[in-house]
Amino acid sequence: MSFKLRRKIDRQILCTIFTDIPHQVGGLPISFSAVYSAMSEIAERYIEQIQTTAETLRRRIVAYYDGVFFLGNKIATAADRARDVAEPVAYDVKDYVVNASNQTEPVSQMEKDTKNNIVELYLGVSVLMLGVSSGELAGAFVFPCLLERIFDPFMEVLTLILVPTYVYLNIRKNAAMDDTERRTCLFGFCLTTGILLGHLMGGALTSIAPSVFFIPPLMLSLLMDNELIRSPLAEMDRSTFFAIGGAVSSFLCTMFAMLPVGYFSVAIFLLSFFHVAFLTIHFQVITQCAKEKIMMVGESQFSYIMGILLIQLLMTAVFGSDPNNAKQQPARPPPHK
Repeated sequence: MSFKLRRKIDRQILCTIFTDIPHQVGGLPISFSAVYSAMSEIAERYIEQIQTTAETLRRRIVAYYDGVFFLGNKIATAADRARDVAEPVAYDVKDYVVNASNQTEPVSQMEKDTKNNIVELYLGVSVLMLGVSSGELAGAFVFPCLLERIFDPFMEVLTLILVPTYVYLNIRKNAAMDDTERRTCLFGFCLTTGILLGHLMGGALTSIAPSVFFIPPLMLSLLMDNELIRSPLAEMDRSTFFAIGGAVSSFLCTMFAMLPVGYFSVAIFLLSFFHVAFLTIHFQVITQCAKEKIMMVGESQFSYIMGILLIQLLMTAVFGSDPNNAKQQPARPPPHK
């Protein structure tokens, strides 16, 4: 008898025995066929549960997949609508700035009231720049321990977004705000923003000497007002006025920045140059708004502050370096010979 035939006969005998002879499980007779049936049912239920779970996962993955595309389509639609709205506004602003920059008449030919208002505006801007610089120095060197207990970096960034938004809306919507309230609001904004920026970026922000930011708007105000400083610049065309005045302002900023920094800095010179260029564009736009009787002092000062802060952050990201971190780095051991 072969091995395969003997194995087949043994299997049939065992199946017959376990099927026909009842066994005692817990005192109750139970056959092998009942046990086999129960186990088969349990296995089938497990298989059904696995299939149901797999189908549920498949449906959820498909739903997430469709949701991502739905959200992407919504974002694309919103971006298209925003572009349709922003493009005409951007072109209008560009045309307005270009037309304003084409003004060439001397500043001495401006109306006296308009000139006095612009001089007062930029004198106020120079004071606000002092608030920004003092806030940055305080945030970097005076209040770090206190601010670290109150804020984390995420909250500081969020506050730096919310505070300018609140100040702009407050100036824009509050028509009953007088000059004292406006100045207090803007100076508080400059001081708060400077403190948070100084603590967030540390010595890298102060390494480009923000304490000289008040010089360009102050020089512009003094050169415009012939009653304070007698100079022939006010009688010249605006291109010459801004070229000479900007060169003097950049030179003074670079020289005075050597007092706290201790050396000539190309980064500070470039920052002063960009500051003067931005001041030129801002002045041209402000004078055009004054001609059209739409000049708002609060919004003009706010836009100037935000522009200078943006330029400062960009220059800090490129040229800024924290001297404290350089001092705290351990010295490298000399190489072994």
